[in-house]
Amino acid sequence: MSKEDYRPQRLTFPEEKATEWLPMLLDSYYIADKAIFEAVTKRERRGERLACAKGCSSCCHTHITIPIYPLELVGIYWFVIEKMGGAVRDEVKRQLKEFRKGKGCPFLVDGACAIHPMRPLACRHFNVFNRPCAPGEDPYYSRRRDVLDPDEKAKNKALAAMLPFHGIRERAERKRAIRTGALNSFVKNLHEIDWPALAMRMDGRSPRGPLL
Repeated sequence: MSKEDYRPQRLTFPEEKATEWLPMLLDSYYIADKAIFEAVTKRERRGERLACAKGCSSCCHTHITIPIYPLELVGIYWFVIEKMGGAVRDEVKRQLKEFRKGKGCPFLVDGACAIHPMRPLACRHFNVFNRPCAPGEDPYYSRRRDVLDPDEKAKNKALAAMLPFHGIRERAERKRAIRTGALNSFVKNLHEIDWPALAMRMDGRSPRGPLL
């Protein structure tokens, strides 16, 4: 199988036709995934090897300050409630109910990301080369050179695709919002989110307070 066989494809769901927010999120992730693929390919051509793979989940434990944008949170809620099933759903629900600050990501099940299609941009952008992370290691500090530097232009383009969700649609407004980092004021840390509330939604109950 050639490298081209792994080139990212834009995710699609039938629900796109009935929602305004889902196409925005999928466009954003596709923009990011394409840029990441090109950046990874470039480094692999230099003889480096991407260490990240399914089952390698050290960063899911060590990175407890993962930023999540509002549109990403909506996507996670939707995916977990509407698309997740079987034993994985049961395990995720249990972990969400038991989530406490300081613990690793509640969506990690048997060493794999249960929301992989809807994982946040922060997770998508974090890629490590040459050797897997040691338990508890944060390679950003221990071996910075092995951590992929995201393409800032592509990263901003991915964020710009989310701006209509916040009512920012005009080109000039979108450029200004990206330049000033306006979206950053809406970001929530993974540990600031009431994940037990999502477990309640999975049970068909409405948690107290708004989603965002």
